[in-house]
Amino acid sequence: MPRPHPRRALAVGVLNVVGGVMPAFLVASLAPRIDADFAFGESQLGLAVAVVYGVCAVASTPAGNLVERLGAVHALRAGALATAACCLAVALAAGSAVALVALLVVGGLGNALAVPAAGALLNRHVRGGRHGFAFGAMQAGAPLGALAAGLALPAIALPFGWRWAFAAVAALALAVAAAAPATPHDRGTPAARGGGRPRGLTAVHALALSAVLAGATGTGLVSFVVLYAVESGFSERDAGLLLGGLSLAAAASRIGLGLATDRSGGDPLRPVAPMLLIGAGGLLLVASGEPAALVAGALLAGGVGWAWPGALTSAVVARAPAAPGWAVGVMMAGLFAGSVAGPLVTGLLADRGRFTLAWLTLAALGLLAAVTVALVSRGSAPPGPAAPRSARTGGSARTAARSTGR
Repeated sequence: MPRPHPRRALAVGVLNVVGGVMPAFLVASLAPRIDADFAFGESQLGLAVAVVYGVCAVASTPAGNLVERLGAVHALRAGALATAACCLAVALAAGSAVALVALLVVGGLGNALAVPAAGALLNRHVRGGRHGFAFGAMQAGAPLGALAAGLALPAIALPFGWRWAFAAVAALALAVAAAAPATPHDRGTPAARGGGRPRGLTAVHALALSAVLAGATGTGLVSFVVLYAVESGFSERDAGLLLGGLSLAAAASRIGLGLATDRSGGDPLRPVAPMLLIGAGGLLLVASGEPAALVAGALLAGGVGWAWPGALTSAVVARAPAAPGWAVGVMMAGLFAGSVAGPLVTGLLADRGRFTLAWLTLAALGLLAAVTVALVSRGSAPPGPAAPRSARTGGSARTAARSTGR
């Protein structure tokens, strides 16, 4: 069976990540519409998003191990089908906040598989010298999902109803599952047998800690920027477009950062700490509550401060090249743990009329994330770009040279 073209693998990986994050982002974007159907205020929204990311935080490391055992393609299809099941169930059966939150658990399981599976797929089919772009594009799937969720409010929810937006995501997830490339020799990696996964606490775990802090910052902002903008005088349509603009800026910056890393050939962690500091400054602008400052700060925090996931993915894969699914799973477990704390803290404070304090808290977490990344970057260095596993496990020398870019 021929090896799939890297572009197809990249497209499937990105769309898989988009679909995986959509249930949580749709709930955040469509919260005003859902609240018109049944009671769903700030605290319920915070709980719903926290449940999704809580499931992801618990399941991501086991999901990474599962990717190593099943293979990237089988795991990717399983995650996409879980996302489709969640969205169809929400569209057809969610009649209360309790039911909605319960159904989102299934979506959390799909999301937990999405990034490790996509990361392992790209590590196999994209040469090492292009990992910055590939992982940046893959992690751009999350803000692209937020962008799609923001646009779903004016494009689908307002004219047709919010349930149709979930039905559309279910269709996307089913299409991704069908398009996943069939790949031979996709199972039985060394990590699955315990031989390729690093033992003890490693730089991968340290980077997962930084992902906890930065994840809380970014997800707290994205989950509540629509409600905050509406309370600050924006229309629902304009608030949704703000979320879309923030998400588009984050997607572009993740890809741009990956391209810059590929060209420089250096450690992808180097620019992350300064960018997190800039993002924290953007949150201070958001906290002012002034419409112009809110827009500028949100775009700054999203476009610069939320650009880091692709760089962290490249960093952990480079530091554990024999077990990319495991490494990405550990890193995503940290990201999702932070994504639980961010919406919970923001929601609890917002429900008590303390949105300003919520944004200041997120800015402080961004500052701590920047310090953590800087310490990890100084204390460890990757052994070099990780080559696709197909180049490491077989084939002619000419094939290996082409797939690794050497």
